Amino acid sequence: MEDIGNTLYSIIGEIGKEKIQSDITLNMELSKQYIQVILAQFNNRVDIANDESIGTLCEALLHFMLTAGTLPSVRKVTIDKINLDIIIPNLHTLSNFPEKAIVIQIPKDAKSITKHEQKNLRKIQPNIKNLWIVTKEPFLGDYINYSIESVNNRKTSSVVRNFGDIIIDIDTFLEQTKDKTFRFFH
Repeated sequence: MEDIGNTLYSIIGEIGKEKIQSDITLNMELSKQYIQVILAQFNNRVDIANDESIGTLCEALLHFMLTAGTLPSVRKVTIDKINLDIIIPNLHTLSNFPEKAIVIQIPKDAKSITKHEQKNLRKIQPNIKNLWIVTKEPFLGDYINYSIESVNNRKTSSVVRNFGDIIIDIDTFLEQTKDKTFRFFH
């Protein structure tokens, strides 16, 4: 998995980390183009087919884009013995105002999101529209599913979005919820 991170950050370095940060800070819409370019360049260099590698790539890229866009987030938190990958904007908001928080899960095995795990996640984030799952392919569930691949007319979650839209959607969500979390500018 170290190779995935090295390749990802090599691509980011070639494009220009500061350029990406500057562009996204000025225009969040550009995040979609950068995500698409980075994923395309990554696919040209590395053939990854398994869910674990895709999950690792998406998680690392999402962490970078959140930082580049100065979007507030908490990463790798455990609540009630449930591991959460990303919380937007923070744990306090999720605990006290779950309607103003997003939980993003990036399973390393898409089949690992069992009905039991979905039920546990809903205890932490009762607002299903604020539970987002990132997967390689769209698949069945009651949450918002951000997918790397297209839908291809399969029956999947009630809402399937392109992974490239995730930063724009997070930014829109934070604007709609009037989030005032302090943002660090790099």
